[in-house]
Amino acid sequence: MRTKRSMKWSLVIAAAAVVGATAVPGCELLVDFDRSKIPQEGGILDGTTGDTVVTFDGPTPFDSSSGGEASSDASEAGGDATGDSPSEGSTTDAPGDSTTDSPADSPADTSVPMEAAAETGVDSATEAAAEGGSNGAACSTGTTCGSGFCANGFCCDLACAGTCMACSAALTGGANGTCAAITAGTAAPTGQCTAAPPCGFTGNCTTGAVCEETASGTACAASCTGSSLTPAGSCSGTGTCSPDAGATAACPSNFACASGTACASTCTVTGTAPTATSAGCATGFWCNATPACVATGPMGTTCTNNFECTNGLCGADGGTPGTCN
Repeated sequence: MRTKRSMKWSLVIAAAAVVGATAVPGCELLVDFDRSKIPQEGGILDGTTGDTVVTFDGPTPFDSSSGGEASSDASEAGGDATGDSPSEGSTTDAPGDSTTDSPADSPADTSVPMEAAAETGVDSATEAAAEGGSNGAACSTGTTCGSGFCANGFCCDLACAGTCMACSAALTGGANGTCAAITAGTAAPTGQCTAAPPCGFTGNCTTGAVCEETASGTACAASCTGSSLTPAGSCSGTGTCSPDAGATAACPSNFACASGTACASTCTVTGTAPTATSAGCATGFWCNATPACVATGPMGTTCTNNFECTNGLCGADGGTPGTCN
């Protein structure tokens, strides 16, 4: 009496032969599904019909002590899942064809799982955010820029902090995000090229990323500082005024400068002696009643006001009244 297990094992062996399985040394495979020709548990066929006999050199597949149990169970599981006969529409290799497809022959699966694609998208977005904006993107601080530099309101390829350099197309005529020299004649950034008339910087930038100076030959007014007068002249082109009527000189008659461009022509005294004040005279001189600027006196000089004395003291600190101490 054949068991269910031996029956299924026989079918598996028979199926293997049909699809072109290569015979294992010491075995012959059955290719006829006639139940009367199915191997018995002993591994010997009834040879009265003339069919091929399946022989086994070692223990039969039905011998549980030789590992056949495990093989039979595996076959039984396979049979239960797939049925006892091939499904319709299935194809098999022609008998005798011993070649089988190997895993390497199968095309590789290059599809990307949806979860992986989504994760890749998230990673890309995160990486882009970490890298910051590209050059030319609007910014208020370098931490939002991929380059780490924000200049003139745009992410920049450089720090762009040099004199007359900018990263804005409106200032350079180039592209936002590219540091370049500011267009000649354009106002310099705050704190650069501060205007200094009459012959200094104009407040603009010029070719070569430098501050523009007043052009050579530009008329420059006279200037007066302290009691020294520089006559009117022409700008040198390098920031100075070259007097047309001579070099800088002291104001005439010991007068002081009345303004930034001219000397005083008179002097005055205000207040009450001995603390009255004198105005309009150069240092070391005082205004008398004429009015004219005269030199201050040393100790012992007769005086009325402190400004008449070199040391600024007239009859003070116990000194002789009316005398510079």
